[in-house]
Amino acid sequence: MLILGINTASKTASTAVMDSENFKILAEMKTNGRLSHSESLMPMIDATLQCAGVALCEIELFAVAEGPGSFTGIRIGIATTKGLAFGSSLVNCVGVSSLCALAYNFYGFYGYDEHSDLLILPAIDARRKQVYNAIFENLEKLECIRPDRIITTGELEEELNLEFAGRKIAFVGDGAKLCQSEINFSGIIVQIPEMLHLPSAASVCRAAYEEYKKSGAAHPRELAPAYLIKTQAEREYDENKQ
Repeated sequence: MLILGINTASKTASTAVMDSENFKILAEMKTNGRLSHSESLMPMIDATLQCAGVALCEIELFAVAEGPGSFTGIRIGIATTKGLAFGSSLVNCVGVSSLCALAYNFYGFYGYDEHSDLLILPAIDARRKQVYNAIFENLEKLECIRPDRIITTGELEEELNLEFAGRKIAFVGDGAKLCQSEINFSGIIVQIPEMLHLPSAASVCRAAYEEYKKSGAAHPRELAPAYLIKTQAEREYDENKQ
């Protein structure tokens, strides 16, 4: 199965084409330049398909990071994915958590013997000493044990020391440095390569294919942002109602 992955949930935009057989990455592109996601995304998709030697009509599954992360970036990624899927002969889509995709950046990077008890903690900076976060066990299959949430670094520190004391953990994502500087953890914090902190559309593809095997594909109209917090417009609306 050929999968097109899109990740625009942060400052780094990423596109990838993956063959689900052995999770072979045919092409991947990332950009963190001056162009906005709305300007760069479609040229990136075109270039990624061309480098992979794949036509858009050959894509069998469209995968996108639904959030959490940048509200604008999430909307752009989902809207683009819907448009591409509606325009193809197949309308198979899977939306995945951007935190789950970050966990797949690191999953399997080291051998299971070395890190069989490792907890993977994707973290996206949500400002004001808060992060979007989830917790995954690094088992034979990536297993989510704390679903997506927004949490302060103080609350996360308390949870880690209360429930996971002595374990090995690895923070991944643009909130990793914040967590490492703010959290005093009683266990071991494993340092991972800087490149693995960047959002990856290839990881979106892998997470989407695992979800596809479990639950099947969704129709494009079912894709929806997962912000975790209210938008500015929603907050203003609530204030005006009071």
